[in-house]
Amino acid sequence: MVVCNFNCTSCPFAYLCLPLAIGAFITLKRYRGRLQKRRLASQLSFLFLTNTAFIFGATGLIYTYFYCWESPYAVAACPIGILEHVFVDKTWYLLIYLISIIAFVSIIFGRAACGWVCPIGFLQDITKGRKTKRKVDKKLRNLKYVILFLIPIASYVTGRLAYTDICPIGGLTATLPHLALNPYGYTFTPFFYPKMINVAGFFILIFLLTRGWCRHLCPVGAMMAPFNKVSILQIEYVEERCIKCFKCAKVCPMQINMPFDNRSAECIRCGMCIDACPTNAIFFKFKWQ
Repeated sequence: MVVCNFNCTSCPFAYLCLPLAIGAFITLKRYRGRLQKRRLASQLSFLFLTNTAFIFGATGLIYTYFYCWESPYAVAACPIGILEHVFVDKTWYLLIYLISIIAFVSIIFGRAACGWVCPIGFLQDITKGRKTKRKVDKKLRNLKYVILFLIPIASYVTGRLAYTDICPIGGLTATLPHLALNPYGYTFTPFFYPKMINVAGFFILIFLLTRGWCRHLCPVGAMMAPFNKVSILQIEYVEERCIKCFKCAKVCPMQINMPFDNRSAECIRCGMCIDACPTNAIFFKFKWQ
């Protein structure tokens, strides 16, 4: 395990927290609802907490969202990076650790980490892309599951962190800042240009589509999505209160067929539908209530 020496030039805090925080406040009107104000506070808090490697150093913990394995002094490791190491190093006990963390959090909250915690999700909230045709969107959603399935296979066959080599999130949160802040200390590899192409594609995607990365390509979201059906935290729908205005469906960043598909695997529990509902027909509820 690497211990932080307080001089890592790729420390995400230096380049990520401030611009995202400024962007959030500039677009504050998007967080008008009661739950959205709380969500903004949560996103900003986790954005700060997960960028404090320069204080704490590496801990060996992981977050249930993308936090780049490439950043050497990040306070927590990327779940996908751990998955790759399982199949590259044959460290099968790490697979138990990874599945346990993902399952524990997701059984309680479903994919809420995508909506309330993930800094990449936060970035997408700020860019706020457009919605796409439902038929096209529905087909593309399966891509993230295909990617997740292929990651361990590619890592096992190649003997390297195959996805990390080309991951656009790694390029955004580690490669680019390291290159900008320490250009002479960066070692270029054959994967640099493919990764930069993917970074460019990532930005095109999130500007074109609302939560485009979450919906179509994020393998961590694919890990958590199946738990939405059984998670303790659910979005409840009371049809008797519903006036069929479908304001909930209009504001949903994941383009879920609300209010009827309120247990969708794609739901990130952002609560925008709840804030938009004029009759309180939909609301958060823990199963034990």
